[in-house]
Amino acid sequence: MYKIFLYDGTFEGFMCAAFHIISEGIDKDRAIIVSKNEYQPMFIDSVREVQNDFKTFLEMRKGIIEKADSSVFKKIYYAFLSDTKDKEGYILRYLFFVFEHGKKIKYLYSDDIVNAVEKMAKNVSREIGKYMGLMRFCETDKGFLYAKFEPKNDIIKPIAYFFKNRLNEFYWAIHDVKRNKVAIYDRKKVQFLTCDNLKLKVTHQDEMFQMLWKNYFKAVAIEERKNLKLQQQNMPKRYWKYLLEKN
Repeated sequence: MYKIFLYDGTFEGFMCAAFHIISEGIDKDRAIIVSKNEYQPMFIDSVREVQNDFKTFLEMRKGIIEKADSSVFKKIYYAFLSDTKDKEGYILRYLFFVFEHGKKIKYLYSDDIVNAVEKMAKNVSREIGKYMGLMRFCETDKGFLYAKFEPKNDIIKPIAYFFKNRLNEFYWAIHDVKRNKVAIYDRKKVQFLTCDNLKLKVTHQDEMFQMLWKNYFKAVAIEERKNLKLQQQNMPKRYWKYLLEKN
């Protein structure tokens, strides 16, 4: 019989569930961590819901950093943001490796679990880097800046905290259209909400700037040097949807 640990879908909640499994000596091959919103009940399962406790999360974080280092903790966080199926299973087994091997975890590339977590973290890191340079804000009739995107991975938090530092003098909102998540910044702090029907109108002034930007982009482009294949290699088409210059 498998032991099912339900969590609230957050990174902190996941780490609390992993903490209980590891600290209670539960066999990693008999434990499964599932977001409670995705769990489909089965009669043979032994189910336990784990509360999101911030002190437990901090204790887990401290343990990982002491055993390995902060880069390993960041790697685990990025892997959690991945859209990979059964990411919780991979990360749980990776955590067992961290507490068994400590800093040597970085060199166990031949292990399938370590390799999978490395790939997930790199994929997320790469996508965060792309969107740091590709987000396009517009001014809305509500008086704040607004940008929308549809990332493959659930990266709205690291993207929002990046722009909190870059655009700290403005009110703004970043909208993950794919997941209906919104990050709102009020010049003091960032809040994360869910939103199904976000209807905003771009100001006339911003429409004018958008038009100018498109015209500028066309004007500086050298027709003879256009290389669509190379362009797609450097910036895949899935990033183009909300780029003004590509529409």
